[in-house]
Amino acid sequence: MGKRYTKQEVVDRLQAEIKKGKPLFMPNCGMGISAKFQEKGGSDIICISPTSYWRLKGQGSLAAFLPFYDINQVVFDLAKEIVPVVSEVPLIGLTGPHNPLLPHQKHLEILKELGLSGINPFISKLYGESFSEQIEHIGMGWKNEVEIVEVAQKMDMFTFSYAFSPEEASILAQAGADIIASHVGSTKGGSIGAKTSLTLEEAAQLSQEIFDAARKVNKDVILFAHGGPIEGPKEVEYVFKNTDAQGFTGGSAAERMPIEKAILEVTQAYKNVPMK
Repeated sequence: MGKRYTKQEVVDRLQAEIKKGKPLFMPNCGMGISAKFQEKGGSDIICISPTSYWRLKGQGSLAAFLPFYDINQVVFDLAKEIVPVVSEVPLIGLTGPHNPLLPHQKHLEILKELGLSGINPFISKLYGESFSEQIEHIGMGWKNEVEIVEVAQKMDMFTFSYAFSPEEASILAQAGADIIASHVGSTKGGSIGAKTSLTLEEAAQLSQEIFDAARKVNKDVILFAHGGPIEGPKEVEYVFKNTDAQGFTGGSAAERMPIEKAILEVTQAYKNVPMK
């Protein structure tokens, strides 16, 4: 059964890894067996994710915020499946703070009750600037992603926040986010990967600008990179060598693409077994 940690306990676990000179890793997770092996492989945090849920159905990450399901109910249901199969690694949820009928405190109390130690606010900007502006105009946008970080701090819950720009990084660091992760677009690669306009070099440069802005506010904030052309360990190594990133979080890169590769290879191997 997974353990629920305080905000400081999660930060202390991560800082202990940093002091050892080890990179941090947070995979997204959409089913129990993924969580089991993500913990066994040494993940520092596991993020229960509605985007993972849809990817494991063979669909794209963007399906998570479309009106097929309640994005938060997906996380609540997955938590009941994943918390019992994890032992030590802290679990957080990629949940949507935009629902005006679910107050932030009530939302976080549900996650706590389910055994989660923190949150990663879902990002409405994933659907583009135009959608983000429209949803902000009706009070269901990015402002909620900042507010739930502020409420989580008061409730002693750990927070992991994505920033698309240095300006967002500064605001989220002021709100008290424990981790700022550069988001350089949905991850490309595999069978249903997203398109990205950034090169790996450009993604690293933007990430460093985001990191610099976050560290101006909080010199101790932990820095992660995510998305776009950063699709595997080779690309992550480039980002680590060329930025101040201390960790990487993978969605497709950590679950969907490894599953696609493993199933393809074993299926082809069975089909090529020699017969007498």
